Amino acid sequence: PAVGPAVAAVAMDYSRFDHIGSSSSSDDDDAPLPPRHPPPAVRDDLEDYFRRLDERRSRSEPADAAVVPRFTAAEISQLRSFPFELSGAAADSSARSECAICLCEFESGQQLTALPCAAAHAFHSECVRGALAASVHCPLCRVDVRSLVVSAAAPSDGPAAAPASRRSPGFT
Repeated sequence: PAVGPAVAAVAMDYSRFDHIGSSSSSDDDDAPLPPRHPPPAVRDDLEDYFRRLDERRSRSEPADAAVVPRFTAAEISQLRSFPFELSGAAADSSARSECAICLCEFESGQQLTALPCAAAHAFHSECVRGALAASVHCPLCRVDVRSLVVSAAAPSDGPAAAPASRRSPGFT
């Protein structure tokens, strides 16, 4: 018994591609080869440029360098940590049960840290410490977590100021 319609075999002629990869092309023989090294005048200009660039960088002060915001140990300690407990309802739902940094499943009793972003994303405590050492943003939603931690720790005396960053919640 035939399962589907019969497919006729079609012969394809690939001979038009036989010349690809051969080195006997007459067009390539007439083309001049590119120089292996830049001309001496260009090389001297480049060496002079990089020498002056190195001198300028060595004279610059550390204050001129770009400052990348980082979490301090005190700020990381302010984040909420808790042991992971797998409940029956959470096991059946689509709730996150893996660390988005290391992609390992959460196991009962492991220490997790929740970030103060709107979704309260949780990660293994060790993983989030390493991630926050490199960036102040939540690995999932990219909210500036450091500004949330600093603003939560600062006493509020007046109306809330507008967030300074587009990645902060409430920025318009």
